[in-house]
Order: sequence, then structure tokens, then C-alpha cells
Amino acid sequence: MYNIYIESVKRNLKLPKESWDFKSDKQYTYMLEHVNQKQGGDYMREIIGRFGKIYVDNKDLLIDLCHRNDFYGKTHKVNFDNFTTCSPTNLRYILHSFLILTYMSDNLLNNLDIIEIGGGYGGLCFFINNLAHIFNIKISSYKIFDILEASELQKQYLDALDIKNTKCYQLDNFENLKTNSFLISNYAFSEISMDLQQKYTEQILNPYIDYGFIAWNHIPIYDFINNKKIMKETEFPLTADTNYYVKFQPIQ
Repeated sequence: MYNIYIESVKRNLKLPKESWDFKSDKQYTYMLEHVNQKQGGDYMREIIGRFGKIYVDNKDLLIDLCHRNDFYGKTHKVNFDNFTTCSPTNLRYILHSFLILTYMSDNLLNNLDIIEIGGGYGGLCFFINNLAHIFNIKISSYKIFDILEASELQKQYLDALDIKNTKCYQLDNFENLKTNSFLISNYAFSEISMDLQQKYTEQILNPYIDYGFIAWNHIPIYDFINNKKIMKETEFPLTADTNYYVKFQPIQ
């Protein structure tokens, strides 16, 4: 199945951006852009229940960002009452962005260098960059690590949406990472092979990361980074029995 995902990415990379169709290609959507309408409604209830004032104060912005993120890729859209017609995946991106940015704000983190492992097509990066100002957070740089083909799509997609502070790397091809960076990896780090997880820990997490947020799935949580306090919370809305939100920070 992984190979057909790569083939879909390769095929889209040969197309002009106006003709991208990966968000409706079953070879792609089994891995990404597969949040259904019910799950989208669950995410919306969590957004309103946990971030009601932020949602109300910024509703027009959130709708605009959903429309912008849906502009490319021939997205499947559904209507959400009292919000807009959009891909349900946008609501996951909004909730996760709010959770991540809240964690940053609670720890007085700012002027952040972010490293994301497994960036999809760049959707979470797009939302975080456009929502950070609500939390008075400045993002200095954003680095996404992924396989080469996915990195190429991320670069083209984020450029089309005018996100300029992001570089896309592979584990064997990166530069200029900052110490004290913030790690994000939503449904990616815990899915890759243990051998690859260990390589990321040795080459990226231990030398460059201070704080982080991971949407964890697939395997039990373990001490994946040195000298950090690791905290877990059951994922909400719960999309699989083994899913958690994992936060970590330096041991005081």
C-alpha cells in the first residue's frame, strides 16, 4: 500500500498545481486526507468545547484557511452546520494546531524553530503558520522531514499557499537545524519502523529538540528521547484505542 501512495505523489508532481488530484485519489487518501464527516463533526465539537472563545473570535479566519487549504488537490468536501463546506481533515488540523500552540504558549515558548516529522502534504504546517499569531507566537523557521517524494510535494504545495519559512528535508539530507527546536509529529513518528525511529532519535531528537507534541498511534509509548519528561493523554476525539497525545519537555 505504501508504494501506491508514492506512485500517487509522483504522478501529481508531474501535473501543474491546478490539476493536482491527490486529495481525492484513493491511492493517496488511504494514508492522508481521510477524515470522514462524522469524525469531522467530532473534531468540531472538541474545538468549540475546548477553544470556544478562540473559535468564535476567529471563525472567519478559520473558514478562510479551510477554503485556502481545499483549493488544491480536488478535495472531497462536506457541509458543517454553522461553519462552512470543507474537507473534514481541516477540522483535525485546526484542533491539533490549537493544542500545539496552547502547549507552546503555556510553556512561554516563542520565536520557535519547529521540526515536523512526517508532514503529509504540508497541511498542519499551513494551519500552524497561519494560526500562531492568535497565541502571540512567532515561528522563526519550520523544517519538515519526510521521504523525498513527499518533500517535493510539500515544497510545491506550501509555496502555492505562500508559506515561505519552511524547508523540506530527508534524514540523510538536512542542514541548519537549531538546538532547542520544537518537535511535531502527528501520526507519523510512531508509525515508521523502529529502526527509523531510532535514527530520528539519534540524529534529530536528542541533539536538536527541547519540547514537542506527538499524536501517537500504532505502538506503546516508550522513552523515545533522552532527558525529557514525557506526558500522555488519551486522544480526543478518540480515533483508535491506542491513540494518545504525547507532550514532552526538559526534565527540571
